[in-house]
Amino acid sequence: MGIKKCADCGCRLARDHRGTRCSPCIRRAQTREGEQPPPPPDGFWEREDVRAAIAEQHFGRIVRLYRFAFAPPINQAAMSEWLGIGQSQVSRIERDRPPTDLAKLRQWARLLNVPQSVLWFQAADDASDASPTSGPPPNLAPYKHDDRGDDDVYRRDVLKLASAAIMSAAPWQRLADTIEHGLAPDARTIDLMQDRTTEFFHLEETTPSRTILASLIEHGVTLRDLLAVTSNEQDRRRLLSAVGETEALAGWLEFDLSKPREALKRYKEALKMAEEAGDGPLIACTLNYWSYLLASQDKSDEAVEVLARAGEHVRGSAPTTQAWVAARQAEEAARIGELATVERALERAFTAYDYARPHHERSWTSFFGASRLGSLAVSSYGRLGHRDTDSLAGSLLKSLSPSETKVRALVVSDLALSAATKADYDRADALASQALPLAVRYEASLAQDRLWELTEKLPQVPGRGVTSNLRQRITSGLSTKHQEA
Repeated sequence: MGIKKCADCGCRLARDHRGTRCSPCIRRAQTREGEQPPPPPDGFWEREDVRAAIAEQHFGRIVRLYRFAFAPPINQAAMSEWLGIGQSQVSRIERDRPPTDLAKLRQWARLLNVPQSVLWFQAADDASDASPTSGPPPNLAPYKHDDRGDDDVYRRDVLKLASAAIMSAAPWQRLADTIEHGLAPDARTIDLMQDRTTEFFHLEETTPSRTILASLIEHGVTLRDLLAVTSNEQDRRRLLSAVGETEALAGWLEFDLSKPREALKRYKEALKMAEEAGDGPLIACTLNYWSYLLASQDKSDEAVEVLARAGEHVRGSAPTTQAWVAARQAEEAARIGELATVERALERAFTAYDYARPHHERSWTSFFGASRLGSLAVSSYGRLGHRDTDSLAGSLLKSLSPSETKVRALVVSDLALSAATKADYDRADALASQALPLAVRYEASLAQDRLWELTEKLPQVPGRGVTSNLRQRITSGLSTKHQEA
């Protein structure tokens, strides 16, 4: 097979790249197509994750889902141009508090073609809501009348100069030029690539794995291309960590899609990058992901040992990762009945979490909020048959936002498993019926693992009783999804 090249710039494309243009050219085309963002794909506004963001009245989350509805995703820099705000503001409204400025909300709703039927405010188009960018372009040289009558020529020249200056300074343009010409990236370009890596981790929290895996792999190829032309040691370590993070997340997505061999290859590659970068927290993160793979193969004793190794790499540092590793160790220790290990690990997890700042540590840590810590505690308690399992799970479920579908599927699956352990099969049936559609639709592999485990807990009773019907429904639902994958 011949080498694939971009139809626009001629740069080499990855063998599994879809389409005829490279990502930078596609993104440049997106920003050249006009002031208005492209309409979202058909069915976007009916998607459940979009509906959840609307129900929460979180326009920032809508913006993020809109960006990643395209392949490749629209980057934050392009979105900031369209919205008329800085890139850091785009990042902030997507992650943290939703914007509340009604004038901006109306303007943005019109830009993104949000149907009025889904909005929680009136997207009126009146004089008081004029776009702040509707006047003359800012920072241009003042217009001067020319007696020769070539006013239009002068205007065009001014606009050309302004446009050239803007594009040469645009961060995404620098990134595109760096990639296209094989240049060593500067610090700001590496920042952009790390931000993009973080965006993928955020997206994984609410989006099915198959939706983002191809774009994530392409992102990893770009990172490796940049690494190949970088000689500065500090920059190399940053890029090595970014490649490692991308490989670790890709491994997790492969695991989510029931591809253990591919997942293991990516975990090994992530560890290699992390060790070369001297990145202890990333080593811990990758080993933690690996522990889930071991657990799915009924190797909980090995998983506990791997998690102990992971904990050594974040001892006294990286509190969010430290809490995640300890909580996972408690979960796996509970699976093999090591009560003392469970108690010590949960104590370490909750102590470390007191110092955690999930949104400000590493790319992967934003997912590990109080709800995720709570789900691991529920899992540990449920496996031990602890009397407080139901009350802990009930309070946790009430605290979940509508978008936390994977966590909800996992917690309800854990409750179903706990009920089956106590031989309360009617309750196990009711809970599993809630968890199964969520686990399948959102490709929540952890919840699916719990449901498979549940089928093994159900007694083999002849006939078509509650347990027989439940086992059949779970097996049919999960097997069908596996065949489709």
